[in-house]
Amino acid sequence: MIKNYLKVAFRNLKKKSSFAVINILGLAIGITCCLLIATFVLNELSYDQFHEKADRIYRVTQKTVTSSKEEVGASTPFPVGPTLKNDYPEQIEKTVRFFDMQEEVRTIINLENKESFRVDDFYVVDSTFFDVFTAELALGDPEEVLDEPMSVVITEKQANRIFGDTNPIGKQLSFKGSETITVTGVLKNMPENSHFNVDMLLSFNSFKQLFGTNSFTKRWYWNPCWTYILLDEGASAKSLKQQFPDFVEKNYANREEGEKISLDLQSLTDIHLYSDLDMEMEPNGSIFHIYLFSAVALLILLIACINFTNLSTARSTERAREVGMRKVLGASRRQLFYQFMGESSIMTFLGFLAAIGVTYGSLPWFSDFVGKQFNVGLMGGGSFVLSLVGLFVLVMLFSGMYPALYLSGFTPTAILKGGNSKKGGGKLFRKGLVVFQFTLSVMLIIGTAIVYLQLQHMQDKKLGFDEEQVMVMPITQTLIAWEFPEFKEKALKSAAVKNVTGMSKVLGSDRQTFTKFTPANVPDAPPTNMVLHVTHDFIDSYDIDVVAGRAFSKDHPTDPDQAIIINEAMLKQLQVDNAEEAIGKMFYYKKSGDKRESYKVIGVVEDFHYTSIKKEISPLVINVVQKERARVVRIEFASVRLAANRVQEGLEHIRKVWKEVNHIDPFTYTFHNEELEKVYSSEKKMGTVAGIFSILCIFVACLGLFGLASFTTSLRTREIGIRKALGATVPNIVTLLTKDYVKLIIVSNVIAWPVSYYFASQWLQNFPSHISLGWDILPVFLAVGIVSLLICILTVSYQSIRAALINPVDSIYQE
Repeated sequence: MIKNYLKVAFRNLKKKSSFAVINILGLAIGITCCLLIATFVLNELSYDQFHEKADRIYRVTQKTVTSSKEEVGASTPFPVGPTLKNDYPEQIEKTVRFFDMQEEVRTIINLENKESFRVDDFYVVDSTFFDVFTAELALGDPEEVLDEPMSVVITEKQANRIFGDTNPIGKQLSFKGSETITVTGVLKNMPENSHFNVDMLLSFNSFKQLFGTNSFTKRWYWNPCWTYILLDEGASAKSLKQQFPDFVEKNYANREEGEKISLDLQSLTDIHLYSDLDMEMEPNGSIFHIYLFSAVALLILLIACINFTNLSTARSTERAREVGMRKVLGASRRQLFYQFMGESSIMTFLGFLAAIGVTYGSLPWFSDFVGKQFNVGLMGGGSFVLSLVGLFVLVMLFSGMYPALYLSGFTPTAILKGGNSKKGGGKLFRKGLVVFQFTLSVMLIIGTAIVYLQLQHMQDKKLGFDEEQVMVMPITQTLIAWEFPEFKEKALKSAAVKNVTGMSKVLGSDRQTFTKFTPANVPDAPPTNMVLHVTHDFIDSYDIDVVAGRAFSKDHPTDPDQAIIINEAMLKQLQVDNAEEAIGKMFYYKKSGDKRESYKVIGVVEDFHYTSIKKEISPLVINVVQKERARVVRIEFASVRLAANRVQEGLEHIRKVWKEVNHIDPFTYTFHNEELEKVYSSEKKMGTVAGIFSILCIFVACLGLFGLASFTTSLRTREIGIRKALGATVPNIVTLLTKDYVKLIIVSNVIAWPVSYYFASQWLQNFPSHISLGWDILPVFLAVGIVSLLICILTVSYQSIRAALINPVDSIYQE
């Protein structure tokens, strides 16, 4: 019996090969998208799962609220971890802290050959690191490698990079230009699906040797390090969090008046997808993207299955006589059901085979595109194979169940008498599926258009400063920072260099810095404000508009110690009506204890995006730095503006000057506009992926529409011939055959527009500055509607024109 089912199934597939190809191609595209996105989603969901104690590891976060700001940071003060362990020993087994010295990169020198290297992910950590996290050492004892001061653990990748094939244990490196650190362990490269990356780990008890003191590790008002806790088995994170208010009240004794601080816990496995705080260790993913891509994959697969169902039920008239004859000859409905399910299974299987081949072939490209390294071997794993089998069964049942039930349910007497085996319900059902398909497609296209327009809005939005042709170089703790005046003087000798300045952060990046600059005569002013430390010529270098007062100038030697510049957003905090009134206002900078210094406002600049464009512009204090020690500590980046038509020449000149002034640190740079693109790179990538899948989605929908139009046109061949014989023209015939589909696409748009509007408005709330969804957006919806109609007309018209051009005599004879 099974052999007979297979024979009949292959015979029907061969007989109607065009429909088989459409079905298999549609399924293959849908399944390929599903598999690729599933690979991405599973990778995102797997972050930090490799840690054996992941279910007990939590990160401590800190929320600081004042009258002017709310800062939720991933970092905490140094004493938080040890104090938590001391106060709650029955609940906390271990704690570990990470501190990156708040430097973008660090220079490491191999003392054997004097070769220098830039290291990105360098952390000072507690010796409990190996007790909390699952990290395997290739060389060294995890119980001892971080015990001694100035001992460092490096990854295998860095060991090969710095020392080649030689054993690095006991080798010495120069750090920060003068300090010597000793390699005590080699860490096996950790999996990439971790929310933090590691290159080197320095023992936490090295602070005194590094900085001459470790007193700042006892301060509660500075939160520069990341703190993780390992709960005791059986301990509850919820129970521990309930004790945090008392912990804060007891230990944060030096809070400013009106400042509210609270602590919270984040599960380790939630950080990558659910955390977007200030001071994240690495840019995280987004659960929204997981939901979005998963929905897109399922929608494309759903549309492919709908195609299968639509075409199968559309062929009901053609196969009705076959069903009738089989039933007359004794076939039961169950046997016919198995036969039609067998045909569905074969096409689904062929679609899966094609999809797996395409997925394997496109996975390297997809990995590069999304910036993730996916393991191709994952697709051969047991869990993946089981998931694939489950997906196969699901697709086979979803796409084949209804057609099999529908076809096997025909009444033989009605069929053999020449009547309709089914009433109009099947036709209505097919129309509903077409509407559903194109509703989803239109929603995807509109969503992609909204994402694109928002990205353009962010890119085109006036930032308040000019970032074009600006080089940015990290200089923290380098010779450039010490010898900045010399570097600037030599750099400006080339006509290809227009300006040189220094700053404490890259303008427009996510990082924020707060300090205790507060208005002197405003009692309810917030205790801290955002601050930007700069060198002279910063305002001119970035072409920032001064709306009142003046910029910093070397003609006023007291500026570094007595003057500040504020932005327009600060005017409200100063309680003044305009920028001119702010000139001369005093600010206090609170130092330790009751000590404070006075600063006078000398200028007001137009609001510019000091921090991410995704955030509101907040009150800002700009302070100029001139003294050598302060410059080395506070100025982290050198910024060089190049002449527009001499960028390459200027770049080579700066490279040469860097080597003259700084013979230790490798020359590292980026362009400011490239740094800004990183801020919205996730949205840009999301928009591109959504665009690609939207095109695939509309293509799969059109495949089904093409097949459906082809079949329904073939059923009306005699009608077309008679109409032409009675005088109907080709345009009349084409209009007749396409108008029903056009109506369905119009209905799809009517449904898709309000739904798309709702979801788009919800997504745009994530951006303080976003496009308007008022009447200005109506042309986008209209354009998508027109495009969908044109696609429908072009898809259907091909078959309609072919049928209309057939000689009416041949049409009637053929029928």
